[in-house]
Amino acid sequence: MRFFKVCIFLLIAYFISGCANVKQIERGRMATKIMQLEPQPEEAKFLNSVNSYREGAAGGSSAVGGGCGCN
Repeated sequence: MRFFKVCIFLLIAYFISGCANVKQIERGRMATKIMQLEPQPEEAKFLNSVNSYREGAAGGSSAVGGGCGCN
């Protein structure tokens, strides 16, 4: 029973330690394009459309491709 309590305590301590307060001055730095998952969404959308046109496949982007390249 003591091992179980220690494990629960360590688990709670682990999750609490992940919380951090970010100062307002640091939020601007963290919101830059380099910190985003997709820093250039327009370019990614264009490359995805080119790739779906060339391969003739819909790669999960809900775009339908023809496959023959005769658009």
